[in-house]
This record gives sequence, structure tokens and C-alpha cells, in this order.
Amino acid sequence: MLHRLRLLCLLVPVGLSGCVGLSLVAGTRQRPAGRTLGLHVGDDGLNKGGVTTADALRLWGEPRRKTVVGLQQRWQYRADELAWRGAQVWLIIPVPLLLHVGHKKVTLTFEEDQLRGYTMDDARERFFGVFIMNHDDKLWRFNDWGDGGENDPSCHGAYGCY
Repeated sequence: MLHRLRLLCLLVPVGLSGCVGLSLVAGTRQRPAGRTLGLHVGDDGLNKGGVTTADALRLWGEPRRKTVVGLQQRWQYRADELAWRGAQVWLIIPVPLLLHVGHKKVTLTFEEDQLRGYTMDDARERFFGVFIMNHDDKLWRFNDWGDGGENDPSCHGAYGCY
């Protein structure tokens, strides 16, 4: 009887949490962020209409790096958002074991002097264990990215985008 009570006391909290396992926050993926520019690096939507390279220089200043790929120019800026890498242990509550590894990068893509879009670098989160998530009906996850695909603009990290 005592063994059954101990087992029950162990299983009930695990079942209540909805998540038991480990998630690794590593690597980088480019998340589509927008087609217009705001006042600060990473802001979207304040400047409506066609955005030119002159608009980008006026709003965000000189980029850290410029590259040319075919007919496209790619300008890279450092965002104010911090980048995090590490792991999260999921036992009743998520316990983040994350380290600050710098700032996120924003890449503007221009073609014929017009902004075609821009991306922001986020980490990818890989799941191992049993997870109940609101964006899909998968329960068991092993070696699963859990991000809905390479170009999914939404973030499913427990604390937002990394």
C-alpha cells in the first residue's frame, strides 16, 4: 500500500505539469519579421509604403555588414534583443538553463533599391520528452524541433523567442 501511495504521489505532479523532458535551445533560424521599417532596429510597420536604402540609412543608420548576392543587397544590423542558448529542463515547471550569447541579428534584403523583406535570427528549440502544446496535437516528442517548420514566423518557446 505504501509503495502505491509513493508512486501516486510521484505520478500526479508529473501528470499535472503537462510537460516532462528536456528542450535544447541552440542553432539559428531566420524568422521573417516584416516588409516595412520602424524607428528602431527590429521594429516593423511605422514606415508604410515602399522602403528604399536611403530610408533604411535614415531610420537605422549604417549597417554592420553589407553583402551582395546576385541582384540583392543584404544589410545586417545588431538588434537590441538579447540572444539566448542552452537548455530547459521540464519537470512540473520549466527550469531554464540559458546563457546570454550576444544580440540577435536583423538582415534587410533589398532588390533594385527597394526593401523586399527582412528577417531576425532566433534560436531553434529541440524537444525530447512528453509535451502538451497548444499549437499541435503531438504528445511524445523525440528530437523534434517543435517550431512548425523552418520559416514559421511564430515562436513557441516557453519564454518567447530566443
